[in-house]
Amino acid sequence: MNNQKPCLVETTQGFSVSYKDHLLYSKYAPSKNIIKKIQDTQILPGTIILCISPVLTHGIQELLAKLPEDCILVLCEREEALWDFSKEIYSKTSILSDARIFYPAPQELNSLPQTLYALNKAGSFRRILPIEFSAGSSIHSPFYKALYEASTASIMTFWKNRVTLTKFGRKYSRHFFENLAFLAGEFNSAQSPVESYFATVNKPILCFGAGESTDYFFESFPPSNFNSNSYFILCADTALSSLTERGIYPDGLFIEEAQSVILKSFIGNTKNTKTHIFAGLSSIPGIQRAFPPEQISYFFTEFTQADFITRAENLNILPHKNPAFGSVGITMLYYALKFRAKQSVPVFVTGLDFSYSAGRTHARSTPHHKNKLITQTRLTSLYDFNSAYNANAISFIDKGGEKFYTTQILSSYSNFLNQYFAGEKNIFDAGKCGIPLIFPKASLQFIKDSAQNQDGVEFHLQEGNCINQQKIKEFLDEEKQSLIELRKLLTEKQEMTEEELKEKITKLASQREYLFLHYPDGAAFHYDQSFLNRVRTEIDFFLKALSKS
Repeated sequence: MNNQKPCLVETTQGFSVSYKDHLLYSKYAPSKNIIKKIQDTQILPGTIILCISPVLTHGIQELLAKLPEDCILVLCEREEALWDFSKEIYSKTSILSDARIFYPAPQELNSLPQTLYALNKAGSFRRILPIEFSAGSSIHSPFYKALYEASTASIMTFWKNRVTLTKFGRKYSRHFFENLAFLAGEFNSAQSPVESYFATVNKPILCFGAGESTDYFFESFPPSNFNSNSYFILCADTALSSLTERGIYPDGLFIEEAQSVILKSFIGNTKNTKTHIFAGLSSIPGIQRAFPPEQISYFFTEFTQADFITRAENLNILPHKNPAFGSVGITMLYYALKFRAKQSVPVFVTGLDFSYSAGRTHARSTPHHKNKLITQTRLTSLYDFNSAYNANAISFIDKGGEKFYTTQILSSYSNFLNQYFAGEKNIFDAGKCGIPLIFPKASLQFIKDSAQNQDGVEFHLQEGNCINQQKIKEFLDEEKQSLIELRKLLTEKQEMTEEELKEKITKLASQREYLFLHYPDGAAFHYDQSFLNRVRTEIDFFLKALSKS
């Protein structure tokens, strides 16, 4: 056979496919192996099945018949010629009309993990199961392996985010409304949207996290020899005091933390007018009391996918949206790339260690380090050995050749950073210690030279579109009125049938996920008395938050 294009081959027990001089199914019983594999495979509810290279329909019907609830099939074919051939075969059947089947084009497979994440909005899926349907899977075997791993990571990320929402979702939602109300205030005319900073910075950008490598950076580059005006300096919230106590005032600070403990990071810096505050829309509103309004710009970290957020987006009342990175340091780097005027502007990263040495976890003068100094006694050590020697700690040899420690969560942040920014140019790792990053290492001399090579263009803010205050007020007022109506439906006798009442309550409540997204079972709205009772208790809490508008 010299078939370079896929073509059907008739056998004694059905059809096989020949492609590039190979049969993709057995020449004796083409469907036997895949059907037996499906029979022997245990499929649990809530499974997304990646059907790898299902060129013919062999085994698909058998798999559909076996599917438990909340399962879907994703037909994955990377080879363009096989996908075109297979699509024609499937179009002659009714298989693709089944709602449980998704058949993306080859070019869509790259974004499949993100698609699956969005598809899991209601929390129906818990795992990924790959099944190879034909020998066509060997053509792009490394790709399919990576696709499975990325899809699994995407579903795991969804559930990790669900755990985070269970713990902090109520705060995120409350702050979302309170900060929106703040944006609708009178100060808005003086406020610079975060977009005003996009494509404006011609200086080299230095990004500081709160890790130990920030200390090592200034050991190699003493503040006395450091001309901060030669750089555009950004830092994570907890790194601020580590810089200011060295006499370095960053140009921008990023904060996403929703808990009030983060306000300790600003002690002694509330009179600092040089540092602009870039705050997440779900971050603690207390920063509005620490800094003047014109010193704050908001961005929106999409902490969940929800109808109430979509409605706000459709009204164009939200600041620039970025993915939920989980780490404020990664968010800072994301915006650093947005801020630079062109791709040739270098961005240097230090303090994003995602790890720590035995006895130390943060740079000097950070809130954690100061707290250790304050609480030190003859019986309490200045060193934090608990973080390095506990059940969750993972030891490894860091990029400086030293023994360091990390955790599953911290290492997942570094993995995400390395994947997300892999294709970006002119990002350099200026950190001496910590988990290795994907970026090229930057020497001290290179950092100094980059400042001397800038083109001299001055920094100017762009004209940004101010958020429409009236639209924000109308949105908040609509939410308030809807909650009042929902409370009446749940507490007062209504002149309507049970079915009508259910329909009205479901419509109002299901579109306001902030009322229940922080419940362990709050991935989706449930119309049962226990769930409704809990929703009712949240209404007054959010009415109070909305009343601040």
